[in-house]
Order: sequence, then structure tokens, then C-alpha cells
Amino acid sequence: MLERWYEYDDSNIPIDTYEVSEIVQNSEGTIIKLVGKENNIDVIFGFVDSLRITDEGRRIRTYNEVAGIQKYRENFVGNPIYKVEQSKYIEWIEKESAGFCGDVEHYVIITENDLIDIISTFPPAFEKRY
Repeated sequence: MLERWYEYDDSNIPIDTYEVSEIVQNSEGTIIKLVGKENNIDVIFGFVDSLRITDEGRRIRTYNEVAGIQKYRENFVGNPIYKVEQSKYIEWIEKESAGFCGDVEHYVIITENDLIDIISTFPPAFEKRY
């Protein structure tokens, strides 16, 4: 099974060069705060089944092998959010939960310095910060 990564299609995501400024996870959900050169946005998940935060230096293989992110990686300008189909991460969660995983999706936020994998039943919402 080969993973397929697609740019998450949402017109509420301004094109920019983003970095992660903060991740808040509590009983209300998960908020990933992104700071860009011109835009600041919050990526909001109501409930997250799993969250994995990894320095880009530990995901070199992913950076080099995933065809869907190569154009974005040239300068990290664009939409930093991807959706993964046939996800190995979801496969791992299904095994770990003994099959009690439910209907979940795998999203990834990519910046020059971080890869954040999110497994959630609910799609993200976006709020622009000023």
C-alpha cells in the first residue's frame, strides 16, 4: 500500500510561508497556530485521535519520497496542509487500538522545520488571526 498525499483543498487557507508557533491540546480540542510572513492562522480540530510532531530532520525519507509535496518543498510557500490516503499512520493506529479506530482521516501540516501528523474524525477548521 502506497500512501498518497494531496494538498488539502480549502480556500480559507491563505498562501504564505508558515511556521508552527504553538500547539494547544486540551479537553476542547487541538489548535495548531501557524505564523506566516503575511498571515497567521489557527488550524482547529475538535477532537484528535492522535497527534505526532516531528522535526523535519527526522522525516527526511518522507520529504524525499512523497511526490505530492515536492513542489511545495521547493520554497515552502503555499498551503501547508495535506490529506493522506492509504495512510500508514492510520494503519498503525488501527493495529494499536485492536480495530477500534473508527472512521478517521490523516492530515499533515508541513513547514520548513516540522511535520505534524493529525488523525481525526473531523476535518480541520481555520481561523485567521490578526
